[in-house]
Amino acid sequence: MENEEVCNKSIKLNAVLNIFRQCCHIVFPLITYPYISRILGSSNLGRYSFADSIVQYFLILASLGIPTYAIREGARLRSEKGRLEQLSAQLFTLSLLSLTISILLLSGITWCVPRIRREGMLIFILAFNIVFNIIGRDWVNTIYEDFLYISIRFITFQFFALVCTLLFVKCTDDYLKYAIICMMANSGGYLVNLFYSKKYLPIRLTKNIGMQKHLKPVLYLFCITVTISIYVKSDITVLGFLSTDSEVGIYTLASKIYTIIKSVLNAVITVTLPRISYYLGDMQFDNYNKLIRKIRQVLYTVVFPTIIGVFCLSSDIMLLLGGKEYQSGYKALAILCLALFFSVFGGFYSQAILIPNREEKYFFKITLISAIMNVLLNIVIIPFTGIEGAAFTTVIAEIFVLFACRKKAKNYVDMVGSKGSIEIGFGCIAIAFICFTCRMLITQLLFRVIVCILASVIIYGLILLIGGNPIAIICIRKIKKLLTN
Repeated sequence: MENEEVCNKSIKLNAVLNIFRQCCHIVFPLITYPYISRILGSSNLGRYSFADSIVQYFLILASLGIPTYAIREGARLRSEKGRLEQLSAQLFTLSLLSLTISILLLSGITWCVPRIRREGMLIFILAFNIVFNIIGRDWVNTIYEDFLYISIRFITFQFFALVCTLLFVKCTDDYLKYAIICMMANSGGYLVNLFYSKKYLPIRLTKNIGMQKHLKPVLYLFCITVTISIYVKSDITVLGFLSTDSEVGIYTLASKIYTIIKSVLNAVITVTLPRISYYLGDMQFDNYNKLIRKIRQVLYTVVFPTIIGVFCLSSDIMLLLGGKEYQSGYKALAILCLALFFSVFGGFYSQAILIPNREEKYFFKITLISAIMNVLLNIVIIPFTGIEGAAFTTVIAEIFVLFACRKKAKNYVDMVGSKGSIEIGFGCIAIAFICFTCRMLITQLLFRVIVCILASVIIYGLILLIGGNPIAIICIRKIKKLLTN
């Protein structure tokens, strides 16, 4: 009965909730980042970003690939409560073991490496995120597709962080206060979830971890997460060692904008993962293929206009969010936005096709090659090209992952062409023209960006409707249905 309720949850509603949550990733930084970047300055923002990048590596170690594995295997067992509870106890116990190892290693690295020891207090504060992230068991909510709760929790704690940032971060030396606020916003949500998740599955430890069964796939997924993190975060880490704090701070803003936009686009994929695993576990292959085709069509419809818009407005976005001190990072943002296509579709082929079909071994090989290539390119290129070189290496890594994943994904799904490609192309041309015209005619920065975005959305939507784009037509039907009801 409980499983039927989960299956009846609308994927479209979950997608809307998840996209809304990811959009809040844009709204809150739009408010806080211009403030923080000006108050802390590029140097202290760079120190915070460097410390956070170190902590993130050890968060990955503590997670050990368990969240992805838990969602994939747990969604397959939703109709078997006893087996799911056993799986939950085994994975939670394994998580606590990996958490202990991670904290010990982070402490040792911080003590032994002088450059990292300089940021010891920042790392100590941010390390609480590791503890609460692991004990929070957020994967339980994803298994049961409870995206309403996840969205409400996220927005509540982000609003808390916003208010605290504006109240308590007042000068350059307040970077430790900012770290505490960010830690409380992240950790607080996971602490609440520790109690909320018991609604679905009890919190239990077990001596029978099922090491033989779980360890191999978990380690593969862990290695995948590590290698992805290396080629995603190595640019900031290498910049921290080879460049100035100021350059790290400038690149952090460009990278943050890129990451936020990518997260919003990836929300379409993320929200469907439990349902994809359920369809595969229940052998509903027709429903699986229909869902895959629909996701692909949605991504084509939204990714291309986003790339064009961000590319055309890169200078304005950096100036608006960071001020003149950060505007020099617009070239890095323009380069990074080109990586959006490769990153999002690489994520589609890997997360929606390869991982649910248990091809983690192949995906690990791809990400490992990409990570090694990216780190080496960063070390060679960054000393000569700075932040633009760091952005370029990200593009190269994402291109390699996309084509390698697509090649393997062909074994599982039909790579049929997407309908509506012509109107998407015309719509993108219109967006570029709108942005160019607004830059020529409107001098006030904020007003220019708002007009560009609103006009682009309206004109692009109209072109899609005129061209008969299926995604646009479905959206209009849904809006009409809501209005009539």
